[in-house]
Amino acid sequence: MSEPLKIEMEGQLGSATDALPLVEASRCTGASCDATAAIDFAGRSLCLDHFLPTCIAELESRNDRLRTLSFDAAATEAFKTFIANCAKQAKKLAEDPRFTQAHTKTSLLDFLLRISQLTQHIRRSQRTMSAVPIWLRREDPHQTWHEETWTVSVSRHGAALLCRRPVEKGGTVVLCRKDKGSRATAQVVYSLRDSEGRKQIGVQFCDPINFWDLD
Repeated sequence: MSEPLKIEMEGQLGSATDALPLVEASRCTGASCDATAAIDFAGRSLCLDHFLPTCIAELESRNDRLRTLSFDAAATEAFKTFIANCAKQAKKLAEDPRFTQAHTKTSLLDFLLRISQLTQHIRRSQRTMSAVPIWLRREDPHQTWHEETWTVSVSRHGAALLCRRPVEKGGTVVLCRKDKGSRATAQVVYSLRDSEGRKQIGVQFCDPINFWDLD
């Protein structure tokens, strides 16, 4: 699959970057590409091999920016709309008789799976800056550990917290509040270094519970 194109975006989470059906037949505008264009993305006519990685790169870039900013309902809704639009166009392409090759179908299905994963990990509520002491435990047959730590921020759906141990995105951890003894299972949705160089992970609860007793 081709490398993602470098397309200049507006740099705003609510920008109007869109995936749109082509009005008329044209060739892909990707570098050294003479394939038939499949879709208009950000004003560029792109073939599938250029559209899919470019769209994923833009989706992940927006998702990363949303995670690092304070919760913004309007920006979150704009991102959801953008995701829904990309998914809609991808589904149309999957049904298009021009794109019936097995590898093309596989690429489109992988793309839709990635979009589904991004949708599940969108922050859904305001975070509250709060340091809650917890025990963090990884329960895995091949890697079991636990450590004492605290949260950086909490929300109804999860938390950001400090973590010294290795844990990959998608991994499952158990949180236990030291003040109350309550436990909750959560999935790791990101892992990064904060401005102070500390390792920080974001987790999303597997079950809908008010673990932090938020109003």
